[in-house]
Amino acid sequence: MKIVFWGASHGCGTTSNMTAVASFLALGMNRKGICLQPKAGDGDLENFFCSWEKRSVLREESTYYALEGMDYLIWQEQHHKLDAAVMKESMIPVLDQRLFYLPGGSREKPGLYPTQTAQLQRKILNALEDYAELVFIDIGSGRDDFASSMLQRADVAVVNFSGEQKELEQFFTAQPPCRGKVLYLLANYSNEQVYNCENLQRIYRMDRRSICSIPTNPYFAQACARGRVEQYMRACCRARSAARSEQFAKQVRKVANLILEAGANE
Repeated sequence: MKIVFWGASHGCGTTSNMTAVASFLALGMNRKGICLQPKAGDGDLENFFCSWEKRSVLREESTYYALEGMDYLIWQEQHHKLDAAVMKESMIPVLDQRLFYLPGGSREKPGLYPTQTAQLQRKILNALEDYAELVFIDIGSGRDDFASSMLQRADVAVVNFSGEQKELEQFFTAQPPCRGKVLYLLANYSNEQVYNCENLQRIYRMDRRSICSIPTNPYFAQACARGRVEQYMRACCRARSAARSEQFAKQVRKVANLILEAGANE
């Protein structure tokens, strides 16, 4: 099942939301998944799971000479060598090998791929579904052809909001096309927000089961910044976290369940 996370605006927590949900499904529900970012980026996923002490200071020099991530898989597919073994060696296992992430290649920018290469990329994403039950794809907040293509091919599209009025009005005025089930996710949610789940249901006549939220959590934000997402999510799933994180874990579980339900009904 392909689960595409897309942000209605830049910086609304799309990558961290996807990482939290994918980690919870792996640890709390024993689901095998893969996370990837087929977009221009700074290797957010690698930074989330790799602590400062373990990050290579030579990363920039090493990736200049070696293909990795989606770039490497595309090259393998072009040479008719792409198989399960190649995909496995390209991905980094975390969370007791129940979750994997694909590192960001140095030239991993879909806007630079020719049409035929974009087709290879879609073929690779289909192949990844055979390797893991759930494939989480973070496409950022773009509204280009690539983002539209990914949303149309998703089994479940998770639209992330920051909860600002202008952002919401722009989205509901011109929604991107989606083929599969759509879920709406308010990120860094606060009980004092004017645009909360109840108001959005009323204003935009949304199905109650299609909208959810993840509360603001400075501890999780710090874990993302320090590359300690794995340790933090383990604590959440083992109920060894503070009261603020208990509410966070409860809402992440709800989002995870809604995604599974949406995919099953699609």
